[in-house]
Amino acid sequence: MVEAMSARNARQALDGMPHRAGVLVVSVMLVLVLPMMTGGSTGGGLRAEDDHVVEPADGVRRGQVGNQVDLGVNFDANVFEQQGGWVLRGGVGGGRVRVTATGVEQITEAPTLERARAQAEARLARVDRLCGLTDAQRRALRLAIESDIRRLVERIDVQREKYLGVSVNMADPEGQKVWQKFQQDVQQCRRWLLELFDTGSLFSAVLGSTLDADQTARLEAESRARRTFRWRTLVESVLVKLDDAIGLSAEQHASLEAMLLAHEPPLRIEGIPRQANAHAEQMLVYLTLSRVDQKALQATVSPRQWKTLAMFVNQGKAMQSWLEQQNLLEPQQSNR
Repeated sequence: MVEAMSARNARQALDGMPHRAGVLVVSVMLVLVLPMMTGGSTGGGLRAEDDHVVEPADGVRRGQVGNQVDLGVNFDANVFEQQGGWVLRGGVGGGRVRVTATGVEQITEAPTLERARAQAEARLARVDRLCGLTDAQRRALRLAIESDIRRLVERIDVQREKYLGVSVNMADPEGQKVWQKFQQDVQQCRRWLLELFDTGSLFSAVLGSTLDADQTARLEAESRARRTFRWRTLVESVLVKLDDAIGLSAEQHASLEAMLLAHEPPLRIEGIPRQANAHAEQMLVYLTLSRVDQKALQATVSPRQWKTLAMFVNQGKAMQSWLEQQNLLEPQQSNR
């Protein structure tokens, strides 16, 4: 019926027109009508009631391919490249590669070794600069570093093996459960990497036994100075924000600063995450305020200011467990 109407309309449109104009009109009408008759290439054509439409299989519905994530491919990116968040790279592939200025190259050494060795060299160079290590001390510490790195590699490789060849659908509840377990394992690997040379490592043990008394004193003094400087910087930054919130006078600012500096927490100064967590640092300052004399703290501010300050202090106390997981404090003292 559509074909007959189209032909009749075309003949009527030609009546009274010059030959060339008629040919042009017919051409235009054919362009418009033929896709309706044939269904068109865009899939928007007319369908009869008895037309059989074949739908794509469930596994290849639009959007589902994009939801498939290869956890093995994503493992190293999340452990080593994205310390402050999460990477979610779609698709399935194999092998670890590095993007450089000249293109893409295959990584020949495990990222675990690359990152850990760079961290170790920086730590050893600082100790050497402060203490003037002997050749024998330097060799002993390098052997300890290599042993710690190898142990780290083995531990992380065990976690990585769980996800090699594992692909999950992020739109599926079961896939989301696997992704959550993946996140937990990645977080554990991040902590291992961050705490690589902390207390309990072979490097820490050898460092404590190989340095003489003078070298140890110099290293401890430098560490205390770095920790105090970092804490003072955090305190000043948070007090500026607090001043914006409750309007501190110069005297109040000085009093709060003195209280906080007198309660310096055991801040981590080695292996600090590359991406600073301003929210965690702010909560740590409020948590520290909760540990000062509360009567003295309340007497420092007005009743109006105390209402807001007390709320901030309570927020810090409530975040204590979370703060202990943010690697801001030395691990042996983080639960205090």
